[in-house]
Amino acid sequence: MLALAETELDHPRVEATEKTCQRTGQITEPMAAEGAVIPKAADPTNHSCKSRAPAPARLRLDVWAAWLVWVMPMLIIGAMVIHNPWRRSVTPLYHEASANWWAGKDLYHGPAGMNYLPHFAIIFRPFQLLPVPVGDLLWRFSAAALLAFGIWRCVKLVFTDATPRIFLWVSVVVLPLCLGALRNGQSNAIFAGLTLNAVACLSRKQWWASAGLIVLALAIKPLGLVLLLLAPVIYPELRWRSAVAVAAFVAFPFLFATTGYVLAQHHSFMANIKSCAVVNQHRFADINGVFRTFGTPIPPTASKLVRLMAGMLTAGLLWLGARPLGPPLRALWLYALATAYLMLFNPMNEANSYVIFAPAAGLWIGYWIKQNGIRKLGWFAAAIVISMGLLPEALRPLFGNSFALFWLPAMTASFVGLVTWHVLRHRKPVPVCLPEQAGIKA
Repeated sequence: MLALAETELDHPRVEATEKTCQRTGQITEPMAAEGAVIPKAADPTNHSCKSRAPAPARLRLDVWAAWLVWVMPMLIIGAMVIHNPWRRSVTPLYHEASANWWAGKDLYHGPAGMNYLPHFAIIFRPFQLLPVPVGDLLWRFSAAALLAFGIWRCVKLVFTDATPRIFLWVSVVVLPLCLGALRNGQSNAIFAGLTLNAVACLSRKQWWASAGLIVLALAIKPLGLVLLLLAPVIYPELRWRSAVAVAAFVAFPFLFATTGYVLAQHHSFMANIKSCAVVNQHRFADINGVFRTFGTPIPPTASKLVRLMAGMLTAGLLWLGARPLGPPLRALWLYALATAYLMLFNPMNEANSYVIFAPAAGLWIGYWIKQNGIRKLGWFAAAIVISMGLLPEALRPLFGNSFALFWLPAMTASFVGLVTWHVLRHRKPVPVCLPEQAGIKA
């Protein structure tokens, strides 16, 4: 089997054809215009893709272990939901919103109620029609399936020689951050699965599928706007397709209600989202959660300016860092920046919202651990993410929820800082062994 090296970029002084990894795992540079071949070992940025293919029995064991990591917690969550469908659940709010839409009633009642676009009430309708707790179970299981499938797709693209093993590692690292949202049935989990699969489609150049999934994520949560705006910065193929998808998105609710009612609900949504932007209670795990912990919150007006400036900085970093990266890492770079921005600058970001960031962090950890020379970075990053999943609950008896409101955004900023440092320090183009080059179907 062949493994992926770090990055790929067409260099203006090299030809398009590149040599793939040999059985020894050695990578060579693309053939220069003069015909010379430069050994990859001469490049100080090289992280060799040497690896011995695992035995089939070991691969099967890894597959079973990885899927058990997902199945067992979901079976326990399912039993808890069956026992008491209304305990630690936000789905009653979703049921109410969907029922209100079809009854022609107002969907919005302030920040404590529904804070999504009217599209969500329509999309949740199939789950609302099912008896309780069947619809609630299906909602949670769909979220878990989207997350697991999305992680598998990304891992399979980046790690062709050790997909089950890396999938197992990534699952173990990210699942503690996902369980709270899955247990409560929060839309964050569905949103995370949709964005994850959209990123996987970008790596495979499945432009229409990616545009559709991004717009569907926007229908689930308005936070999808961040990925919708950032992805076309480095994927020009997505621009006109996204415009078409957004046009369909705008027309969608008018198929299920009168024009007057749809316009009224969108007007109510805008008023509601403005009220959400100035929420200042110390119960949210964004960057302001760190400042509120020390008694120095950012004022609402300044907070809006900070979010705007951070968005511009994120787009600039994305464009700057993506240029030398090959398709798999370019998508993961976008994924890390977009999800980190959501965690740090969404004023109503909750502790359970970190299910959105967890897969992005896990995939970068899997990449680092697999690369010779930077494995220590991967294990250090894994410790950060595992601490995000376990420490807030372990320390709740001592600090209540205050520790999570500080620790989660602080560790997210640290993690995305590591990713940014790793991407920007390697500005030279480095070839990558892609599955199609090795004759492997991704």
